[in-house]
Amino acid sequence: MVIFKSGSLLLVILGVYALKRLHIFGERDYKVAQGFAFNLTLPCAIVLSFATNRHDMSMLWIVLFGFVCAIVPLFLVFFGTHREPDKRYRAFTMLAASGLNLGAFCLPVVQTFMGASAGLPVIMMDIGNAMVATAAALSLTKGLLHMGDSATVLPMVLRVRNIAHDFVSSLSFDTYMLMLVLMFAHVQIPDPIVQLVTPFANANAFCCMAMIGLMMEVPHERKDRVTLLRVIAWRTAFSVVIALAAWYIMPFDLRIREILTIAALSPITVFATKFADSLTGNAKLAGFSLTVTGMISLVEMTVLHVLLPAV
Repeated sequence: MVIFKSGSLLLVILGVYALKRLHIFGERDYKVAQGFAFNLTLPCAIVLSFATNRHDMSMLWIVLFGFVCAIVPLFLVFFGTHREPDKRYRAFTMLAASGLNLGAFCLPVVQTFMGASAGLPVIMMDIGNAMVATAAALSLTKGLLHMGDSATVLPMVLRVRNIAHDFVSSLSFDTYMLMLVLMFAHVQIPDPIVQLVTPFANANAFCCMAMIGLMMEVPHERKDRVTLLRVIAWRTAFSVVIALAAWYIMPFDLRIREILTIAALSPITVFATKFADSLTGNAKLAGFSLTVTGMISLVEMTVLHVLLPAV
């Protein structure tokens, strides 16, 4: 049964890419899917997960775990790529090798495998992850590599304001923060709102997978392919460490630890591809990297879900 569920998600990616190759969709049509996913289906999936699951303050440890899992790899890759002479490829490697695609990939996959109730641990982890992935990763990469754009010469107040704007302008991140406030206030989401968001939340998996298929574009440069292999190697190493930490260290029951372990296998974030495109101008490499790591992650998550002894 799990194999068929995983196969259906992979079929969406490949099917949409095939339609793109047949010129039914254009090269920039992925922005439409991004708009649906980040501004409609993903926020609704977040609301639905919070509304239909029990949560307590101990889950805030998962937020901290997500933050550490996103910020530490960024610095490790920075030090590990010091011999790369081309700042553009170094910047891409830093952005692509760090951060986890939790909301737009892991959430729909886990909920497809384990039901809507499995979404809350992923969302809590993504709150911490998103603090880095949605804005801080770009600012840190620019600063560490001295990329030489306006972000490095602006006064500190304006830089902080720009970073804050990046956070606030993300509807998904705003939804995360709102749900945290309601959690602290012990406010229950009304049933009419739950019924209203449910159809959109159920469409999240399709929209996210379709977006990945639309972003796929095979690069032709050898340097691009080598860089992608390095990114995969970095991410594989980080995934193993994060997965082991989630399984053996996190103080939660077996089901939550399985979900966090699966989340460790998440692919490149969509924000990383967006930032990498803006810094390097290599949209093909950014989109293809997301698609390749997404398909690898889907296979790994399926195998791990079958093997882990969770209920």
